[in-house]
Amino acid sequence: MIRRPPRSTPKPSSAASDVYKRQELILLPMFAMINLIFFVGLVMLHRRRKSVREGFDWRYYITFEGEKPPRNALQTDLHFSNLFEFPMLFFPTCIVVMILDQVDTAILTLSWSFFLSRCWHSYIALTNNRFRWRAISFEVSCILIYLMWIWIIVTAYL
Repeated sequence: MIRRPPRSTPKPSSAASDVYKRQELILLPMFAMINLIFFVGLVMLHRRRKSVREGFDWRYYITFEGEKPPRNALQTDLHFSNLFEFPMLFFPTCIVVMILDQVDTAILTLSWSFFLSRCWHSYIALTNNRFRWRAISFEVSCILIYLMWIWIIVTAYL
């Protein structure tokens, strides 16, 4: 449950309202991540339509059986699917941070860094798809989520 400041708070710049404003800042990297997922989804739709216009059998996209689509479209499909795997840990992590009232500079820095690492990963996956760089960007994002959880545990118990 997100705690809100009481309506009778006299000054919006009081320490209590600053805490609540800080708590809500975690929504920004979450929203940015959602925008990244939607952007990749639009790229996927565009590439699928392009492959069908170029003669690829559109029925593949109903059952995902038969001849594989062109590399460009398949690469985007796989990356879009990937965005619903490990990056989904980011959202509950941010929600836990909000529930525990632990949004601080460290968490915000880690969450924005996670988002940027996923942007880097998406750029690589949608362009040249170099495995080495894609793997590095993926590992960086994994480490960032892990660091967020370490920070959550440390600040909750110390």
